[in-house]
Amino acid sequence: MHGKIAKRIDELLRQCAEVNRWEIHELNIQPDHVHMLVQLAPSISVSKAVQYFKGGSSKVIREEFPELEEH
Repeated sequence: MHGKIAKRIDELLRQCAEVNRWEIHELNIQPDHVHMLVQLAPSISVSKAVQYFKGGSSKVIREEFPELEEH
């Protein structure tokens, strides 16, 4: 992922973290994956945080960039 798509993914992930009061210490968007170091509250599981990050951002990205849709 690069260019406009990478920028939008960055925005969405940071927005998700802000809404949930999580702190992103590192965020690196690669062509085929994302590296993140996130500080979570003890009450939230890592799997639940990943679900929030992936679910919300995926839906928006697929709507805004339909050319990414797999055929």
